[in-house]
Amino acid sequence: MRQWLCVAAVNCLAIAAIVFVFDVALRFTPLDAARHNGAGYPDGYYVAHEVLGATLARNFKNGYFEFRGPGHEIYTNALGCFDKPVTLAANEPYILAIGDSFTWGYGPLETKWPSRLERATGVRVLKCGVSGSGSHFQLLRLKRLISELPRPPALVIQLYDTTDFNDDFTFPGYRILAGQRIENFSSIRLRDGQRRPLSEEESKRAVRIIKNGGTGFLESSSTLYNIARVMLTVDSRIERRRLIIEGMNEEEALEDKYAFDLLLLDDKVYPYVAGRFAEHLNVLERTAAFTESLGAKYALFHTNSFRLPERRPLVQRLHTFLRSFPYYLGPMPELGRYRFDPHWVPESDAVVARVMLDRLKAKDLLPKPSLQKRAEE
Repeated sequence: MRQWLCVAAVNCLAIAAIVFVFDVALRFTPLDAARHNGAGYPDGYYVAHEVLGATLARNFKNGYFEFRGPGHEIYTNALGCFDKPVTLAANEPYILAIGDSFTWGYGPLETKWPSRLERATGVRVLKCGVSGSGSHFQLLRLKRLISELPRPPALVIQLYDTTDFNDDFTFPGYRILAGQRIENFSSIRLRDGQRRPLSEEESKRAVRIIKNGGTGFLESSSTLYNIARVMLTVDSRIERRRLIIEGMNEEEALEDKYAFDLLLLDDKVYPYVAGRFAEHLNVLERTAAFTESLGAKYALFHTNSFRLPERRPLVQRLHTFLRSFPYYLGPMPELGRYRFDPHWVPESDAVVARVMLDRLKAKDLLPKPSLQKRAEE
């Protein structure tokens, strides 16, 4: 018996050693993206706002941002934009770029598409995207930015994403706790929009996940554990999502801001969501109207980051709206994804800037650099 126990112990240790080595080896592959080892923004990068819920802090000194891979430095200027300080010469035209994380840029400042567009045109581009923001947030923030700038921009570029409707549906969807931005709801009922707020324990757990990558050691430390966890739960999550989308789940609630794309819902099954979607499209029209009231030009692009089935009613309504929207300059081409995430790889930002440049030139929307700017160059 003792000999058998020794053999079993040796075998268990050998298996554990093999699993450990395999787990460590996975960290040097793209599969390590399954492990959330504490990603996100430094404490204080976002601050509470009475209207927006949470927004970028002003004059945030250098911090470090990590997201599914190598991190980079982040900061903000006096406007609360991830950008260099704004120093506009007299009568110098500029472009204002707004949008969500695709505009904020999951990469160093110089690799973002607004920075590339700035270098290609010689026109100052103010880089004022905010991750996790939707069209409603962006319009309100645009008005605030305009009120603080010496004059209106020559052009406003808005980069739209299909998740913007989720952001609008949950707006204002964030609050600040322990220096971190967290969702301010536990669930939102899809039939009528009724919210259940996060409990104190749920709020603390949300902060722990952001800072540590999970609530347990294995979640934050083991790539193999996280791959297995995803594989074992993916079918049940997909089925639960399907039941909600088809209106066959009693709960029928959004329990996470991006649990699934709300555009997949049927407008007849969820008339409240359909009404909110109409408001969402109206905000885009109001953004264009506000921009034009400033004497500025406006251009809307679509990230095309999620390929949603055209047959879904709300997706059809979105595409119909965009095709008829006079300010719409089209979707981005198919672009490389970043570590199994819908955000673009850094090289894709170069493609985005080039596509935008061509389309803006074709529509004669680009301002010309000021004489002073040309002399400096």
